[in-house]
Amino acid sequence: MRSCLSPAARSTLFFSLWVLWTLAGVPGHAQSPAPWASGAAGQSRPEDLVVTLVTIDPSGPVYTWWGHSALIVEDTRLQAARLYNYGLFSFEQSNFVGNFAMGRLWFHVGAVPARRELEYYSRAGRSIRLQTLDLPPDKRLEAARFLENNILPANRTYLYDHYYDNCATRVRDLIDRLVDGQLFAATNQPSGSSLRQATRRYTERHPFMDWLLTFLMSEAIDAPVTEWEQMFLPGELERHVGALVYRDGQGRARALVSAEELYYEAPGAVPIPDQARPLWPRGLAVGIILGAAAAAFGYWASRGGRAGRVLFGVYNALVGLALGTAGTVLLFMSKFTDHWVTYSNENLFLVNPLALLPVPLGIALAAGSRRGERRLAVLWFFLSAVAVAYLMLKALPAFGQNNWAAVATLLPVLLGCSGGFVLLGGWRGQRP
Repeated sequence: MRSCLSPAARSTLFFSLWVLWTLAGVPGHAQSPAPWASGAAGQSRPEDLVVTLVTIDPSGPVYTWWGHSALIVEDTRLQAARLYNYGLFSFEQSNFVGNFAMGRLWFHVGAVPARRELEYYSRAGRSIRLQTLDLPPDKRLEAARFLENNILPANRTYLYDHYYDNCATRVRDLIDRLVDGQLFAATNQPSGSSLRQATRRYTERHPFMDWLLTFLMSEAIDAPVTEWEQMFLPGELERHVGALVYRDGQGRARALVSAEELYYEAPGAVPIPDQARPLWPRGLAVGIILGAAAAAFGYWASRGGRAGRVLFGVYNALVGLALGTAGTVLLFMSKFTDHWVTYSNENLFLVNPLALLPVPLGIALAAGSRRGERRLAVLWFFLSAVAVAYLMLKALPAFGQNNWAAVATLLPVLLGCSGGFVLLGGWRGQRP
Protein backbone atom coordinates (compact mmCIF):
# COMPACT_ATOMS: atom_id res chain seq x y z
CA MET A 1 0.00 0.00 0.00
CA ARG A 2 1.37 3.36 -1.04
CA SER A 3 0.61 5.95 1.61
CA CYS A 4 2.08 8.61 3.84
CA LEU A 5 -0.78 7.90 6.25
CA SER A 6 -2.53 10.86 7.75
CA PRO A 7 -3.51 11.72 11.32
CA ALA A 8 -7.04 10.90 10.23
CA ALA A 9 -5.98 7.32 9.81
CA ARG A 10 -4.09 7.32 13.11
CA SER A 11 -6.40 9.44 15.20
CA THR A 12 -9.96 9.01 13.92
CA LEU A 13 -11.38 5.77 15.26
CA PHE A 14 -14.76 6.77 13.84
CA PHE A 15 -13.36 6.15 10.38
CA SER A 16 -10.83 3.42 11.04
CA LEU A 17 -12.69 0.55 9.38
CA TRP A 18 -13.54 2.71 6.37
CA VAL A 19 -9.90 3.68 5.97
CA LEU A 20 -8.79 0.07 6.33
CA TRP A 21 -11.08 -1.13 3.56
CA THR A 22 -10.39 1.74 1.18
CA LEU A 23 -6.62 1.44 1.40
CA ALA A 24 -6.53 -2.11 0.15
CA GLY A 25 -3.13 -3.29 -1.02
CA VAL A 26 0.10 -4.95 0.01
CA PRO A 27 3.58 -3.41 0.01
CA GLY A 28 5.93 -4.61 -2.66
CA HIS A 29 9.69 -4.92 -2.45
CA ALA A 30 12.30 -5.30 -5.14
CA GLN A 31 13.17 -8.94 -5.64
CA SER A 32 16.89 -8.68 -6.39
CA PRO A 33 19.70 -6.35 -5.28
CA ALA A 34 20.20 -3.18 -7.30
CA PRO A 35 23.54 -2.75 -9.12
CA TRP A 36 24.54 -0.14 -6.54
CA ALA A 37 24.07 -2.55 -3.63
CA SER A 38 27.24 -3.55 -1.80
CA GLY A 39 28.74 -6.61 -3.46
CA ALA A 40 26.26 -6.61 -6.36
CA ALA A 41 27.36 -7.96 -9.72
CA GLY A 42 27.74 -5.36 -12.47
CA GLN A 43 28.58 -2.73 -9.87
CA SER A 44 27.34 0.82 -10.40
CA ARG A 45 29.93 3.57 -10.70
CA PRO A 46 29.29 6.54 -8.38
CA GLU A 47 29.52 9.06 -11.20
CA ASP A 48 26.70 7.27 -13.09
CA LEU A 49 24.21 7.54 -10.24
CA VAL A 50 21.45 10.14 -10.03
CA VAL A 51 19.42 10.74 -6.84
CA THR A 52 16.04 12.43 -7.24
CA LEU A 53 13.55 13.68 -4.66
CA VAL A 54 9.96 12.87 -5.64
CA THR A 55 7.08 14.97 -4.29
CA ILE A 56 3.55 13.75 -4.89
CA ASP A 57 0.64 16.12 -4.26
CA PRO A 58 -2.46 15.40 -2.18
CA SER A 59 -5.49 13.83 -3.78
CA GLY A 60 -9.07 12.91 -2.88
CA PRO A 61 -8.86 9.97 -0.44
CA VAL A 62 -8.20 10.91 3.19
CA TYR A 63 -4.88 9.09 3.38
CA THR A 64 -3.46 11.21 0.54
CA TRP A 65 -4.38 14.65 1.91
CA TRP A 66 -0.85 15.51 3.08
CA GLY A 67 1.01 14.36 -0.02
CA HIS A 68 3.91 11.95 -0.28
CA SER A 69 7.70 11.92 -0.58
CA ALA A 70 10.04 9.32 -2.07
CA LEU A 71 13.52 9.00 -3.56
CA ILE A 72 14.63 7.62 -6.91
CA VAL A 73 18.10 6.21 -7.51
CA GLU A 74 19.05 5.76 -11.16
CA ASP A 75 22.14 4.32 -12.83
CA THR A 76 22.28 6.10 -16.19
CA ARG A 77 24.88 3.69 -17.59
CA LEU A 78 23.14 0.46 -16.60
CA GLN A 79 19.64 1.84 -17.23
CA ALA A 80 18.35 0.87 -13.80
CA ALA A 81 16.10 3.06 -11.65
CA ARG A 82 14.30 2.32 -8.41
CA LEU A 83 11.87 4.37 -6.37
CA TYR A 84 12.28 3.95 -2.60
CA ASN A 85 9.00 4.42 -0.77
CA TYR A 86 8.72 4.83 3.01
CA GLY A 87 4.93 4.88 2.91
CA LEU A 88 4.04 1.18 2.74
CA PHE A 89 2.02 -1.00 5.09
CA SER A 90 0.15 -4.27 4.88
CA PHE A 91 -3.07 -5.74 6.28
CA GLU A 92 -1.20 -9.03 6.58
CA GLN A 93 0.71 -7.73 9.58
CA SER A 94 -0.06 -9.54 12.81
CA ASN A 95 -2.92 -7.81 14.73
CA PHE A 96 -3.06 -5.00 12.19
CA VAL A 97 -6.48 -3.67 13.24
CA GLY A 98 -5.66 -3.75 16.94
CA ASN A 99 -2.33 -2.02 16.43
CA PHE A 100 -3.99 0.57 14.21
CA ALA A 101 -6.63 1.39 16.84
CA MET A 102 -4.03 1.64 19.56
CA GLY A 103 -1.78 3.96 17.55
CA ARG A 104 0.95 1.43 16.79
CA LEU A 105 1.16 1.37 13.03
CA TRP A 106 4.12 -0.42 11.49
CA PHE A 107 5.27 0.86 8.12
CA HIS A 108 7.79 -0.47 5.62
CA VAL A 109 10.20 0.91 3.09
CA GLY A 110 10.13 -0.80 -0.27
CA ALA A 111 11.67 -0.40 -3.71
CA VAL A 112 9.97 -0.82 -7.08
CA PRO A 113 10.83 0.17 -10.66
CA ALA A 114 10.68 3.96 -10.71
CA ARG A 115 8.76 4.42 -13.95
CA ARG A 116 6.07 1.97 -12.94
CA GLU A 117 5.55 3.68 -9.58
CA LEU A 118 5.39 7.15 -11.10
CA GLU A 119 2.78 5.93 -13.55
CA TYR A 120 0.76 4.50 -10.66
CA TYR A 121 0.58 7.90 -8.97
CA SER A 122 -0.18 9.61 -12.30
CA ARG A 123 -3.13 7.30 -12.90
CA ALA A 124 -4.32 8.13 -9.39
CA GLY A 125 -4.59 11.78 -10.51
CA ARG A 126 -1.79 13.17 -8.34
CA SER A 127 0.67 15.80 -9.51
CA ILE A 128 4.31 14.68 -9.38
CA ARG A 129 7.43 16.87 -9.24
CA LEU A 130 11.04 15.71 -9.42
CA GLN A 131 14.13 17.44 -8.02
CA THR A 132 17.55 16.15 -9.02
CA LEU A 133 19.94 16.41 -6.07
CA ASP A 134 23.37 17.84 -6.85
CA LEU A 135 25.49 15.59 -4.64
CA PRO A 136 29.12 14.55 -5.09
CA PRO A 137 29.48 11.03 -6.56
CA ASP A 138 30.52 9.48 -3.26
CA LYS A 139 27.42 10.90 -1.57
CA ARG A 140 25.20 9.55 -4.35
CA LEU A 141 26.65 6.10 -3.80
CA GLU A 142 26.21 6.49 -0.06
CA ALA A 143 22.53 7.38 -0.55
CA ALA A 144 21.95 4.51 -2.97
CA ARG A 145 23.51 1.92 -0.68
CA PHE A 146 21.74 3.31 2.39
CA LEU A 147 18.36 2.98 0.65
CA GLU A 148 19.11 -0.47 -0.70
CA ASN A 149 20.19 -1.58 2.77
CA ASN A 150 16.97 -0.12 4.23
CA ILE A 151 14.75 -2.45 2.20
CA LEU A 152 16.34 -5.59 3.63
CA PRO A 153 13.89 -7.58 5.78
CA ALA A 154 15.84 -6.79 8.94
CA ASN A 155 15.70 -3.03 8.31
CA ARG A 156 12.58 -2.18 6.35
CA THR A 157 10.01 -1.92 9.19
CA TYR A 158 9.54 1.15 11.37
CA LEU A 159 6.95 2.48 13.83
CA TYR A 160 5.13 5.23 11.98
CA ASP A 161 4.47 8.64 13.50
CA HIS A 162 2.69 11.20 11.34
CA TYR A 163 4.65 14.17 12.63
CA TYR A 164 8.04 12.77 13.55
CA ASP A 165 8.63 9.57 11.60
CA ASN A 166 6.88 9.39 8.25
CA CYS A 167 7.66 9.24 4.53
CA ALA A 168 8.88 12.84 4.42
CA THR A 169 10.90 12.90 7.66
CA ARG A 170 12.75 9.72 6.69
CA VAL A 171 13.75 11.25 3.37
CA ARG A 172 14.58 14.57 5.08
CA ASP A 173 16.91 12.87 7.54
CA LEU A 174 18.78 11.03 4.80
CA ILE A 175 19.23 14.17 2.72
CA ASP A 176 20.48 16.02 5.80
CA ARG A 177 23.01 13.25 6.41
CA LEU A 178 24.24 13.54 2.81
CA VAL A 179 24.89 17.28 3.22
CA ASP A 180 26.54 16.83 6.63
CA GLY A 181 23.72 18.36 8.66
CA GLN A 182 23.45 21.55 6.65
CA LEU A 183 19.73 21.09 5.91
CA PHE A 184 19.02 20.96 9.64
CA ALA A 185 21.26 23.96 10.29
CA ALA A 186 19.43 26.01 7.64
CA THR A 187 15.94 25.12 8.90
CA ASN A 188 16.40 24.94 12.68
CA GLN A 189 14.59 28.21 13.17
CA PRO A 190 11.02 29.18 14.06
CA SER A 191 8.46 28.54 11.36
CA GLY A 192 5.85 30.87 12.85
CA SER A 193 3.40 28.00 12.91
CA SER A 194 2.35 24.99 14.98
CA LEU A 195 1.77 21.40 13.91
CA ARG A 196 -1.98 22.02 14.18
CA GLN A 197 -1.82 25.01 11.86
CA ALA A 198 0.37 23.12 9.41
CA THR A 199 -2.03 20.18 9.45
CA ARG A 200 -5.09 22.34 8.88
CA ARG A 201 -3.65 23.85 5.70
CA TYR A 202 -4.40 20.46 4.14
CA THR A 203 -7.73 19.70 5.85
CA GLU A 204 -9.69 22.96 5.76
CA ARG A 205 -11.40 22.10 2.47
CA HIS A 206 -12.92 19.03 4.18
CA PRO A 207 -15.00 20.77 6.89
CA PHE A 208 -16.22 17.79 8.89
CA MET A 209 -12.87 15.99 9.01
CA ASP A 210 -11.14 19.30 9.66
CA TRP A 211 -13.32 19.82 12.73
CA LEU A 212 -13.03 16.20 13.87
CA LEU A 213 -9.24 16.14 13.69
CA THR A 214 -8.82 19.41 15.54
CA PHE A 215 -11.27 18.09 18.17
CA LEU A 216 -9.29 14.88 18.68
CA MET A 217 -5.84 16.47 18.86
CA SER A 218 -4.73 18.13 22.08
CA GLU A 219 -2.36 20.91 23.09
CA ALA A 220 0.49 18.56 22.21
CA ILE A 221 0.47 19.98 18.66
CA ASP A 222 -0.08 23.64 19.54
CA ALA A 223 3.47 24.66 20.43
CA PRO A 224 5.42 26.61 17.78
CA VAL A 225 7.69 24.38 15.71
CA THR A 226 10.75 24.91 13.57
CA GLU A 227 10.96 24.76 9.79
CA TRP A 228 12.81 21.47 10.26
CA GLU A 229 9.84 19.99 12.13
CA GLN A 230 7.41 21.28 9.53
CA MET A 231 9.10 19.06 6.98
CA PHE A 232 6.81 16.23 8.06
CA LEU A 233 4.86 17.71 5.14
CA PRO A 234 6.22 16.61 1.75
CA GLY A 235 5.52 20.06 0.29
CA GLU A 236 7.66 21.73 2.96
CA LEU A 237 10.47 19.23 2.38
CA GLU A 238 10.35 20.01 -1.33
CA ARG A 239 10.47 23.75 -0.68
CA HIS A 240 13.41 23.71 1.72
CA VAL A 241 15.43 21.22 -0.31
CA GLY A 242 14.91 23.41 -3.36
CA ALA A 243 16.17 26.48 -1.49
CA LEU A 244 19.25 24.96 0.15
CA VAL A 245 22.74 26.03 -0.84
CA TYR A 246 25.33 23.90 0.96
CA ARG A 247 29.09 23.44 1.01
CA ASP A 248 30.51 20.17 -0.24
CA GLY A 249 33.58 18.37 1.03
CA GLN A 250 35.87 20.80 -0.82
CA GLY A 251 34.16 23.81 0.69
CA ARG A 252 32.45 24.83 -2.55
CA ALA A 253 28.94 26.29 -2.40
CA ARG A 254 26.41 24.17 -4.31
CA ALA A 255 22.68 24.43 -4.80
CA LEU A 256 21.28 21.14 -3.56
CA VAL A 257 18.83 20.92 -6.46
CA SER A 258 20.39 20.99 -9.91
CA ALA A 259 17.24 20.37 -11.97
CA GLU A 260 13.48 20.33 -11.47
CA GLU A 261 10.85 18.58 -13.55
CA LEU A 262 7.08 18.55 -13.48
CA TYR A 263 6.54 14.88 -14.26
CA TYR A 264 2.75 15.02 -14.17
CA GLU A 265 0.25 17.79 -13.47
CA ALA A 266 -3.16 16.67 -12.30
CA PRO A 267 -6.04 18.56 -13.94
CA GLY A 268 -7.97 20.79 -11.57
CA ALA A 269 -5.51 20.50 -8.72
CA VAL A 270 -6.39 22.78 -5.79
CA PRO A 271 -3.44 24.79 -4.39
CA ILE A 272 -2.61 24.43 -0.70
CA PRO A 273 -3.12 27.71 1.19
CA ASP A 274 -0.25 29.25 3.12
CA GLN A 275 -2.53 29.45 6.15
CA ALA A 276 -5.85 27.81 6.97
CA ARG A 277 -8.88 29.96 7.69
CA PRO A 278 -10.23 29.97 11.27
CA LEU A 279 -12.47 26.99 11.90
CA TRP A 280 -14.50 28.34 14.80
CA PRO A 281 -16.99 30.47 12.77
CA ARG A 282 -18.27 27.39 10.95
CA GLY A 283 -18.33 25.48 14.21
CA LEU A 284 -20.27 28.25 15.92
CA ALA A 285 -22.88 28.30 13.14
CA VAL A 286 -23.43 24.54 13.50
CA GLY A 287 -23.53 24.79 17.30
CA ILE A 288 -26.11 27.58 17.26
CA ILE A 289 -28.35 25.64 14.89
CA LEU A 290 -28.20 22.47 17.00
CA GLY A 291 -28.61 24.38 20.27
CA ALA A 292 -31.51 26.43 18.92
CA ALA A 293 -33.21 23.23 17.77
CA ALA A 294 -32.97 21.82 21.30
CA ALA A 295 -34.48 24.98 22.76
CA ALA A 296 -37.23 24.97 20.12
CA PHE A 297 -38.16 21.35 20.88
CA GLY A 298 -38.23 22.22 24.59
CA TYR A 299 -40.59 25.09 23.90
CA TRP A 300 -42.80 22.86 21.74
CA ALA A 301 -42.92 20.28 24.54
CA SER A 302 -43.91 23.03 27.00
CA ARG A 303 -47.09 23.65 25.01
CA GLY A 304 -48.45 20.38 26.33
CA GLY A 305 -48.60 18.29 23.16
CA ARG A 306 -47.37 14.70 23.25
CA ALA A 307 -45.66 15.06 19.86
CA GLY A 308 -43.46 17.89 21.13
CA ARG A 309 -42.49 15.91 24.21
CA VAL A 310 -41.60 12.86 22.16
CA LEU A 311 -39.51 14.85 19.71
CA PHE A 312 -37.77 16.69 22.54
CA GLY A 313 -36.90 13.39 24.22
CA VAL A 314 -35.68 11.80 20.98
CA TYR A 315 -33.62 14.87 20.14
CA ASN A 316 -31.98 14.77 23.56
CA ALA A 317 -31.19 11.09 23.10
CA LEU A 318 -29.61 11.71 19.68
CA VAL A 319 -27.53 14.64 20.93
CA GLY A 320 -26.40 12.54 23.90
CA LEU A 321 -25.48 9.67 21.60
CA ALA A 322 -23.34 11.95 19.40
CA LEU A 323 -21.65 13.86 22.23
CA GLY A 324 -21.25 10.84 24.49
CA THR A 325 -19.73 8.71 21.74
CA ALA A 326 -17.28 11.48 20.88
CA GLY A 327 -16.37 11.93 24.53
CA THR A 328 -15.94 8.20 25.15
CA VAL A 329 -13.72 7.75 22.10
CA LEU A 330 -11.67 10.79 23.08
CA LEU A 331 -11.24 9.54 26.66
CA PHE A 332 -10.15 6.11 25.43
CA MET A 333 -7.67 7.56 22.94
CA SER A 334 -6.21 10.01 25.43
CA LYS A 335 -5.78 7.50 28.26
CA PHE A 336 -5.31 4.03 26.84
CA THR A 337 -3.59 4.28 23.44
CA ASP A 338 -0.32 5.46 21.94
CA HIS A 339 -2.05 8.29 20.06
CA TRP A 340 0.10 10.90 21.82
CA VAL A 341 -1.56 13.74 19.91
CA THR A 342 -4.72 13.14 21.97
CA TYR A 343 -3.16 13.12 25.45
CA SER A 344 -4.48 15.61 28.05
CA ASN A 345 -7.18 16.80 25.69
CA GLU A 346 -9.14 19.70 27.18
CA ASN A 347 -12.17 18.87 25.05
CA LEU A 348 -13.06 16.31 27.73
CA PHE A 349 -14.41 19.29 29.70
CA LEU A 350 -16.93 19.75 26.89
CA VAL A 351 -17.85 16.15 26.12
CA ASN A 352 -17.14 12.95 28.03
CA PRO A 353 -18.84 9.60 28.70
CA LEU A 354 -21.39 11.28 30.99
CA ALA A 355 -22.95 12.72 27.85
CA LEU A 356 -24.18 9.21 26.99
CA LEU A 357 -26.69 9.34 29.86
CA PRO A 358 -29.17 11.47 27.86
CA VAL A 359 -29.72 8.44 25.61
CA PRO A 360 -31.80 6.43 28.12
CA LEU A 361 -33.06 9.54 29.88
CA GLY A 362 -34.21 11.08 26.60
CA ILE A 363 -36.07 7.89 25.75
CA ALA A 364 -37.66 7.96 29.20
CA LEU A 365 -38.67 11.59 28.64
CA ALA A 366 -40.26 10.69 25.31
CA ALA A 367 -42.16 7.89 27.07
CA GLY A 368 -43.63 10.35 29.60
CA SER A 369 -41.38 9.78 32.62
CA ARG A 370 -41.31 12.81 34.94
CA ARG A 371 -38.36 11.33 36.83
CA GLY A 372 -36.43 10.96 33.57
CA GLU A 373 -37.32 14.56 32.71
CA ARG A 374 -35.94 15.89 36.00
CA ARG A 375 -32.76 13.82 35.84
CA LEU A 376 -32.09 14.80 32.27
CA ALA A 377 -32.55 18.48 33.12
CA VAL A 378 -30.09 18.23 36.01
CA LEU A 379 -27.60 16.39 33.82
CA TRP A 380 -27.64 19.03 31.05
CA PHE A 381 -27.30 21.83 33.63
CA PHE A 382 -24.31 20.06 35.15
CA LEU A 383 -22.58 19.47 31.78
CA SER A 384 -23.27 23.08 30.77
CA ALA A 385 -21.87 24.38 34.06
CA VAL A 386 -18.66 22.36 33.60
CA ALA A 387 -18.27 23.71 30.05
CA VAL A 388 -18.85 27.32 31.15
CA ALA A 389 -16.38 26.90 34.02
CA TYR A 390 -13.84 25.50 31.57
CA LEU A 391 -14.38 28.48 29.26
CA MET A 392 -13.45 30.80 32.13
CA LEU A 393 -10.40 28.67 32.96
CA LYS A 394 -9.09 29.20 29.44
CA ALA A 395 -7.96 32.64 30.57
CA LEU A 396 -5.19 30.80 32.48
CA PRO A 397 -1.94 29.77 30.71
CA ALA A 398 -2.41 26.17 31.85
CA PHE A 399 -5.46 25.85 29.58
CA GLY A 400 -3.89 26.84 26.29
CA GLN A 401 -5.21 24.22 23.88
CA ASN A 402 -6.28 25.73 20.58
CA ASN A 403 -9.76 24.22 20.66
CA TRP A 404 -11.95 27.23 19.95
CA ALA A 405 -13.68 25.37 17.13
CA ALA A 406 -14.82 22.68 19.57
CA VAL A 407 -15.85 25.27 22.17
CA ALA A 408 -17.80 27.26 19.57
CA THR A 409 -19.65 24.15 18.42
CA LEU A 410 -20.29 22.23 21.63
CA LEU A 411 -21.03 24.98 24.15
CA PRO A 412 -24.12 26.28 22.26
CA VAL A 413 -25.40 22.71 22.02
CA LEU A 414 -25.05 22.16 25.77
CA LEU A 415 -26.63 25.53 26.56
CA GLY A 416 -29.42 24.90 24.07
CA CYS A 417 -30.27 21.56 25.67
CA SER A 418 -30.29 23.20 29.10
CA GLY A 419 -32.39 26.07 27.74
CA GLY A 420 -34.91 23.58 26.40
CA PHE A 421 -35.53 22.37 29.93
CA VAL A 422 -35.81 25.91 31.25
CA LEU A 423 -38.61 26.43 28.73
CA LEU A 424 -40.12 23.07 29.55
CA GLY A 425 -39.89 23.57 33.30
CA GLY A 426 -38.20 20.19 33.75
CA TRP A 427 -35.52 21.70 35.96
CA ARG A 428 -38.08 22.08 38.71
CA GLY A 429 -40.04 18.93 37.97
CA GLN A 430 -43.05 20.61 36.33
CA ARG A 431 -44.10 22.23 33.08
CA PRO A 432 -45.65 25.71 32.86
